[in-house]
This record gives sequence, C-alpha cells and structure tokens, in this order.
Amino acid sequence: MTVSLPDFPGQVMSETVRGSTHLLRQLGRRRWFRRLVVWTLFAAIYEVAAYIVGPFFLPTIQAVIGSTSGLVSDGAFSSLGGALKQMIVGYLVAVVVGVPLGVLIGVSRVADYILGMYVKALFVTSLIAVLPLLITLVGYGFAFRVTVVLLFAIFFIVLNTAAGVRDVDPQLLSMGRSVGASRLRRAVSITLPSSLPFIISGMRVALANSFGGMILAEIWIARDFGQILTGLAYNRDLPKFMELLWVITLLAAFSAAALKAIERRITPWAASRR
Repeated sequence: MTVSLPDFPGQVMSETVRGSTHLLRQLGRRRWFRRLVVWTLFAAIYEVAAYIVGPFFLPTIQAVIGSTSGLVSDGAFSSLGGALKQMIVGYLVAVVVGVPLGVLIGVSRVADYILGMYVKALFVTSLIAVLPLLITLVGYGFAFRVTVVLLFAIFFIVLNTAAGVRDVDPQLLSMGRSVGASRLRRAVSITLPSSLPFIISGMRVALANSFGGMILAEIWIARDFGQILTGLAYNRDLPKFMELLWVITLLAAFSAAALKAIERRITPWAASRR
C-alpha cells in the first residue's frame, strides 16, 4: 500500500506567497505607504536625472544633504527664521481681517455688492504687478514683506469664508429664529460652526500662498534671506539653494497638513460633506 505525502515545502511556499500578497494589499490601502512609494520613486528619478545632467545643472541628493553645515555657518537658516516670522505676521493679519470680512460679505448683500466686486477683482489681479507700488507706499522693509504675504493670503480666506456662510442650511437658520435666538447667537451657534470647514480650507490655501509671497518679497528686495537666496542662485551653489527650497517646501507641506488635522479634529460633523 502506497501513501502519498503532501508536498509540505510547496504548501509552505504557497502560504508564504498568499501572506505576502495579503500584506501588500493591506499596505496598499494605507495612505502613508502609497506616499512612501511615490516619494521613493520621485527620489530615484531625481537622482538618476542628477547623474545624467551633472552637478552644474542638478545636484544629487547626497550633495544637497551635505550642504547643511555650510548653510548653518553662512547664517542662511537664521535669515530664513526671520523671514518666516514676517510671513507668520502677514498670515495672521490676513486671518484676522479676512474671516470677519468674509462673514460680512456672506451674510450681507449690501456688503457683497460694495466689497465683493473689489475682492474678486483683486483676487484675479497679478500681485507681482503691484509690488513697485507697494514699495512706493510702504517702503521695502518689514511692512513691505508683511503686506505682500497679506495680499497673497487674504483673498482665499475672504472668498472661502463667504462661500461657507452662504452654504449654511437655511432650515437651521429658520430653526434658530423659531426658538427666538438673536442674530448674534445664530451667527455664533449656527453660521460659524457650519462654515468652519470652508474657513479652514481657505486658511490652508492661504498658508501655502503665504510661503510663495514670502519668497517673492525676499527675492524682490534682495535683502537678508532674499540676498542669500539670490546669491546662491547667481553663484550656482545649487546644493545649498536646493536645500533651502526643500526646507521651505517641507515647512509649507507640514503646516498645511497640521491645519488639515486641526480641521478634522474640531469639525468632525463635516466628514460627510468632505
């Protein structure tokens, strides 16, 4: 009598393949894993391109990372810190002014008729064209940089806030009126929570544009951080130049991600609308 034994190595290999496939499928559903794959491919493509075109046109990742000590000794990071402080001031001014202005335009047809057309006109205007006028009005110091960041950020906040106020469910407002809530109470208890996702979305876009406004203002006047940045570009010190750009890009990305996390934290009721 012959007894056929199961192919244990084959079974083990088959179970291993199935387990690996299942693990890859599970990882494929993870957002962080997909981003890791994309950025790994991007880094590989960048490195290959850097080796092909040469360091005169594109530095390698190793060269960019190795330039950190030189940037510290040159004072580039301290100058970047000063530029970021000015950007934060301009961004906060945009939030403090833009949110109430957006609420006013959203709730009042008169305000929308008087102010809305100017906000939309300035929104589509090339801000680069008004920089010489700003230098004439406020000079080229701290006020100029803050004003540039303010103009790059405020219109996104105003328009998104106004859109969020107009998107409030009329039935909720009618319910508030039916229970005798005052206009201020309805604004605080109904309008503001309902429009908060729109406001934070506008703040995220405005924050990304604030970084662009900061760089433009610094390069335009070519002082402090702008002088360092333009000097690195003119001297073709590309490793240091690219590292500064990468640092600014990462700061902008993490700031936007932090605002998005705050939005999900404080507006859980807006998950279905998102």
